[in-house]
Amino acid sequence: MAEGCEQLPKNTNTLSTIFRKAKQQKLKETAMLKKLIRISGLISIIGIAISSVTIFQFEKDILSSNHPYLARVLAYLSFFEDRFYDMRMKLTLDPNAEDPRIVLAAIDEKSLNHIGRWPWSRMVWKPILEKMQKFGVKIIAFDSIFSEPEKICGDSDPDTIMAGAIGDFIKSGDNNSHKVIVPYSLMPGDAPEESFFKEIPPELYDYVLNSKGEAVIGEQKVCSTTFPIKSLLDQGVGLGFIGADEDLDGLFRHYPLLVNVDTTYFPSLALLAYQHATGDKPELESVGGKSYLNFHNGKLQLNMKGEVKVRWFGGINTYATIGLYDIMNADENDEKIKKLLDGKIVLIGSTAFAAHDLRHTPIDPKMPGVLFHMNVISMLLDGKYYKDSDISLYWSWGILAIGTLLMICISLVGNAILDVGFMLAFCIGMFYFDVYYLLPNGYQITLFFALFAVFGTYFWNTLINFYLANKDKKFLKNAFGSYISPELIDEMHRSGKPPKLGGAVGVLTAYFTDIQSFSTFSEKLSAPRLVELLNEYLTVMTDILLEHKGTLDKYEGDAIVSFFGAPLPLPDHAIQACQVALKMQAALGDLRKKWTAEGDKWPEIVHKMRMRIGINSGEIVTGNMGSRSRMNYTMMGDSVNLAARLEAAAKQYGIFIQLSHFTKALTEDRFIMRELDTIKVVGKSEPVTTFDLLGEKGNTSEDLLKLQEFFQQGLTHYKQQEWDSAIKNFEAALEYEHKRYPELKGKTNPSLIYIERCKEFKTNPPPANWDGVYALTEK
Repeated sequence: MAEGCEQLPKNTNTLSTIFRKAKQQKLKETAMLKKLIRISGLISIIGIAISSVTIFQFEKDILSSNHPYLARVLAYLSFFEDRFYDMRMKLTLDPNAEDPRIVLAAIDEKSLNHIGRWPWSRMVWKPILEKMQKFGVKIIAFDSIFSEPEKICGDSDPDTIMAGAIGDFIKSGDNNSHKVIVPYSLMPGDAPEESFFKEIPPELYDYVLNSKGEAVIGEQKVCSTTFPIKSLLDQGVGLGFIGADEDLDGLFRHYPLLVNVDTTYFPSLALLAYQHATGDKPELESVGGKSYLNFHNGKLQLNMKGEVKVRWFGGINTYATIGLYDIMNADENDEKIKKLLDGKIVLIGSTAFAAHDLRHTPIDPKMPGVLFHMNVISMLLDGKYYKDSDISLYWSWGILAIGTLLMICISLVGNAILDVGFMLAFCIGMFYFDVYYLLPNGYQITLFFALFAVFGTYFWNTLINFYLANKDKKFLKNAFGSYISPELIDEMHRSGKPPKLGGAVGVLTAYFTDIQSFSTFSEKLSAPRLVELLNEYLTVMTDILLEHKGTLDKYEGDAIVSFFGAPLPLPDHAIQACQVALKMQAALGDLRKKWTAEGDKWPEIVHKMRMRIGINSGEIVTGNMGSRSRMNYTMMGDSVNLAARLEAAAKQYGIFIQLSHFTKALTEDRFIMRELDTIKVVGKSEPVTTFDLLGEKGNTSEDLLKLQEFFQQGLTHYKQQEWDSAIKNFEAALEYEHKRYPELKGKTNPSLIYIERCKEFKTNPPPANWDGVYALTEK
């Protein structure tokens, strides 16, 4: 050996060595990348979900700074989570629910048509208020601003008349039980000074909320241009502010219950109506930086804008509604209206479309604004408050953590069906758990992003597994495509093991086909035409083979060599082989018709093409056979040789499918066969009984059944050396041989062969020890 040269290892150039080294190198290069991609993706998904859950719980507080950039950044939370909440919340609503405690006195289309366009003269309110007093209304709350004096036309002052009617209504109640509430509005603290009161109007001090310490609620100012006129204030009307901010997606879900004006807290219209109706005096307190209103029936957390999320009771059909014109013109003794209004909280507001007092809410895209107040009053009266945000946050985190952890653990099992099954079961289960338990009990779960973590974990793992699997498969094909078949590459990829010489032994079914007299085809057709014909023929036959899970070993010219039951187990391999044989013969019949229909394109021999098939089951070795540098996945063994002999021997009997008794024993009597012969093939000492495959049970013609019957009777007499009886039965069978293949009449067939044998044995009887075995002299 030349100096400086190193001796190569013995197996350096073997496929196993190449595979092992390439695979190890590839694994080293990609293992860390796989982990990094998978883990970083999971961390990102879970991180987004956790941060979204956390931020959403305090979204209103974060946005209280009114920073436009924050609003744009956090808009995605509202887009996904709020809409998902709306969908679940609507499922909790009772479509038949009614709240008889609250009535809507509507400024409706009918009232506008009869009384006149809005705003009405304040003189109109006198007869309306008088009727409400007669009908026993307890509390009247106006959802309409009375901030400017009405111009006097004549001797009567409309403001004074309305104020007098209000005063009469309030005085008519026992123990100050009748109340009238009129609204005002607010301004942000940075509004122009001329638009708000520099000092708190003295009339508001009668409605200051009790408080313990200073709550963390942003300050606002009382709007001077919407404050009620003095004539109304002098009657002792209640003062509750109105106005609500829409969420980032344009929907109204939050309602301000109180306002902070110079560290003094005042109620909204809905809260004041609740107070007058119940006598409850809620107290504001601050605990751990959070603000709460303590009611006699529960505790309600407020955000930094003094708002609560509305627990909706219902829409326009939930509350009894009566038009103001109908009230004004009703008979004082109308029992129906008295029953409707007696002792009730009546809110006066517009439902007419032209009034433009409509709100886009989760339960109604065009809800009259007055119903917003009414839903909040229902919520306060029922004590249906949301739980503390921390409790809901812990629930959200818990759902996220448990679901994600379980999803990660289940994904480690590597079962795709289990993965998707758990993901769907968890997400659907939590959806309905929230709808039927959590939401009705006041838990405001950030469910979209909690479930997003679970779905995202599933999706990311699935995507990564799919990507890496295809990447590994591509690597194998690029590295070894010139060495081995694509089928074996797929098996290598699934197992992760390199190919090796040797194989496994198992009971399989070998399958051989061959075109009859194919050498004649090459004499009649040019090479290109022959290739064209073979390609069409082999494509059709191979498709049938693969459809029934057969494994293509190789093509040998026109012959197809294949087997069933490897590399993947196939319990019914013999049945599949027989079905393929029948389908191939049927397909060849269709091809013959097609080629005949094509006229002179093909010679007569093509129109009459026939194919023989040999099938045998038994112990067969399958595996990678060849040298260490090049190998093929193939089969070997005596059972394989017998299948090849049966295909060739079919020619001597004039049949086209011949199988062994070994195969028949595995077909579970699914097929109609006739016993053909007991033979010794060339090179074999042990006899084998062979069969001619006629068809599937229940799908075989009467002629073939008759052929089987007569032939079997003849064979029985033949074995008993009753030659004349045998000839008689074979002659009867011969009629059906011709019906089976009328175009082959005059050619060899099994019945003719046995008739000749019987005649020969009549002249030259077999020896005394004759066992009926026929020895073939040709392969």
